[in-house]
Amino acid sequence: MTDWPEEVREPLIERRVSPEWLRAGIQEVKNIDQLYDEIRHAGPMPDVPLIVLTATDIDAFKKAVSAGESESLLREEIDGKRRLYTALAKSVPRGENRLIDGAGHATIHWRRPDAVLQANQDLLGR
Repeated sequence: MTDWPEEVREPLIERRVSPEWLRAGIQEVKNIDQLYDEIRHAGPMPDVPLIVLTATDIDAFKKAVSAGESESLLREEIDGKRRLYTALAKSVPRGENRLIDGAGHATIHWRRPDAVLQANQDLLGR
């Protein structure tokens, strides 16, 4: 985020490591099984345009929390996500999975805001 305006960058960095944000992240993870269950029972996907962004790199955070895992195993995980997200995109008439280089799963919006913006513009028909 070094090229982001300071008035945006600094508050984001400060909040990212704040106890409140860390607690919120922990709370979100506690409810993940409930969320998955809700999604499984939500019924068919609506016929609306869908663009899935799939990160193809391993970011520093992933490396830190995966210490001791081999690079090949982390690559296999990314390939599994690519297959899963491609299947999700193909499950609807207007779905597309875009592979995004230069970002990890948790950093697409930070590292590749151009890809996020382009997907939004494409969904809006611009």
